[in-house]
Amino acid sequence: MWDVIAILISITLTFLSGLHFYWALFGIIDISTVVPTNPTKGHVISPGKGSSAMVGVILLLFAFVFINKIAMFIEGKWLNYTAFAIGILFLIRAIGDFKYVGFTKKIKNSKFSRLDTRYYSPFCFILGILILLSEFFS
Repeated sequence: MWDVIAILISITLTFLSGLHFYWALFGIIDISTVVPTNPTKGHVISPGKGSSAMVGVILLLFAFVFINKIAMFIEGKWLNYTAFAIGILFLIRAIGDFKYVGFTKKIKNSKFSRLDTRYYSPFCFILGILILLSEFFS
């Protein structure tokens, strides 16, 4: 069962990586839906093509960690620690920065914050929990 979850995690991370590569190549149609926004100051960050591509590469490397759990291209205890750290990162993302992202955000009146509350943070929380559970039980 945990192999199936590892496959689903790697597919999800690969899809997210592809989305970031798409944004790097073709741009983001409505940036206010994917970037935290302060209603009085505008976008909190302004990601460029390079940073979108870098996030895509990182997500692809994360996906490789979980593909490797099944295919065993590389062996080593460090991969288990890496997978555990990835799970923690997604949980931290879900909890947030206490201002713009995550369950603890204070600024809640933007397109991004509504989507973050409804989709992005719960997704990161579920993904983080699944990763940690797969690490503990596989």
